[in-house]
Amino acid sequence: MIVMAGTRGHFENGVWVEEKIPDEPSKQSAVKAIEMEKKIEQVSADFSKVMGNIVSLAHDLITTEDGHKVIQKKIDDAGKNFDAAIKDMVREAKKSMKPEGQKEEKKPIKVE
Repeated sequence: MIVMAGTRGHFENGVWVEEKIPDEPSKQSAVKAIEMEKKIEQVSADFSKVMGNIVSLAHDLITTEDGHKVIQKKIDDAGKNFDAAIKDMVREAKKSMKPEGQKEEKKPIKVE
């Protein structure tokens, strides 16, 4: 009688063929796992620090007079940039509507 306890395999042509059981993780892969855990811990710490900095900045911008001034300056600058962009678009649109070399002629207006 053949006892096959504790082995992994299958019958092939009436014969039990043992299958290889994967080796336990090698020391090298264990070291890589430890290194990966260290990286995860470092990134988690960095992320927590960045989030703390963001919350602190938001608090300062919203609750202090200096923060309000910074926000107002950013809004003013954005408005100026927006105005300049609109003026540039209008100027370019006007250029593209009249053929090159053609002067805009003034038409007399009849007043009765």
